[in-house]
Amino acid sequence: MKKIALVLSSGGPRGAAYIGVLKVLEEHKIPISLVVGSSIGAMIGGAFAAGVSAAQLEREWLKIDLWRIARSLQPTLPIHGWSSGSAVERALREILGGDRRIEELPIPFVAVATDLDTGERVLLKEGSLIEAIRASFSIPGLFVPVERDGRHLADGGLASPLPVDVARQLGAEAVIAVEVNLGSKRYRMAHPPKGAPGLFEALDLAISIFVWRLTELTLELFPPDVLISPEMPDDSLVGNLSYHRAEERIALGEAAARAQLPAIFSLLDAVGQ
Repeated sequence: MKKIALVLSSGGPRGAAYIGVLKVLEEHKIPISLVVGSSIGAMIGGAFAAGVSAAQLEREWLKIDLWRIARSLQPTLPIHGWSSGSAVERALREILGGDRRIEELPIPFVAVATDLDTGERVLLKEGSLIEAIRASFSIPGLFVPVERDGRHLADGGLASPLPVDVARQLGAEAVIAVEVNLGSKRYRMAHPPKGAPGLFEALDLAISIFVWRLTELTLELFPPDVLISPEMPDDSLVGNLSYHRAEERIALGEAAARAQLPAIFSLLDAVGQ
């Protein structure tokens, strides 16, 4: 059987769109045999690889309480980040029903993180699933880096927001990639803001530009067989907890996946599935 990989990008709250994509893949029984995720893509992808259904992910995502999240962001001492990530870990344990070992998951899974000391990309393919997700999702300054094997690991989006090449390296004959960042660029280009950005908007935009360009470069060098790129109304990537728009993003992800079903079916025919 040919190995079909699902690659999920970084993207913060925009990652709710992945749930809509997974709903379509489940509905049509698309045979995914490898999941690679970066940042929020590791969180959603790791849960999917562990057997959590899209319906359950949707229920859990829509229960997210912004005020509870905000209250959990208490600085650690000494200050290495605004939060230890304990609230995220508790949420993951609830969704997953406890921790799991990556090498024992129903679907092989890889979380991508960044070594803060060297800038190198780190692939997490074994050990604690929750620790791997936390490492891949740990935005520098917001969450304390995860220490693993003497390395300080942080958000995978810094080094590899769309790790298509990782899936190829691991033997995937076909890759379905989902990215949720370029839709916001398309929206911004179609709706130019009036006036110069303020301080925090400028900082947030700088991060978005970095992610946009790195994602575009990845697509140029390592094009997936199918790309799902939902339209995404522009919003802050890291400057706000805009999880209240989850239903909209889930619907956008579902619509984008349905639009790519002909390409997905053609891919399945090409690889003999």
